[in-house]
Amino acid sequence: MLAVATLAGCTAGTPDRTPPRKLAGSFEELLDRTLARPGINDFERGVYQRAKETGRIAQADYGEAYSRLSTCASEGGEPITLRRLKNGIYRVRTTPLSPGKSLDQAMDVVAACMKTTTGFIPELFQIQQINPDLLGDSFEAEYHCLERSGLIPEGYSVEKYRKSQLEEPPLGKRSTDDMPFDFESDEVQSCLLGRM
Repeated sequence: MLAVATLAGCTAGTPDRTPPRKLAGSFEELLDRTLARPGINDFERGVYQRAKETGRIAQADYGEAYSRLSTCASEGGEPITLRRLKNGIYRVRTTPLSPGKSLDQAMDVVAACMKTTTGFIPELFQIQQINPDLLGDSFEAEYHCLERSGLIPEGYSVEKYRKSQLEEPPLGKRSTDDMPFDFESDEVQSCLLGRM
């Protein structure tokens, strides 16, 4: 889900480019930018307009977007499973591939469904839940979310977290092996922008 960087107008995850300090001046500004994009469907438009009135994307609208995605993926032969995390964000898992389908083909089905169902709703909802300060650096935003959740021990800096995500791990190790928390846990996953 690389649309977070698209919405922000930056490439926050690339080491050779400095992201802007803020994604936008306000969440409403992000909504306005999204509403101005071509190809927004009627359901999405309604979600964004309601969010502009309330200042937030409603959990019910987010849930409806994923219900539509799940139906579309199932109809396309590639059902998904959804797991709701404590902050309301869904963790999406693919089911075993349909016979004769490759992972790329399955991802194509899900990507096509996202265009016609969820659009940018997941990315905006994640920003709302994980990055309320609208920080332009996704690693810093994730780090602060992990910190708010009590998962960051003393001495583990945002620089160490960023390094663990950007540098190639030594042979035989995963980039997450030296993290002071279980990277695959739901609690940690609920703080990751666009990497569910």
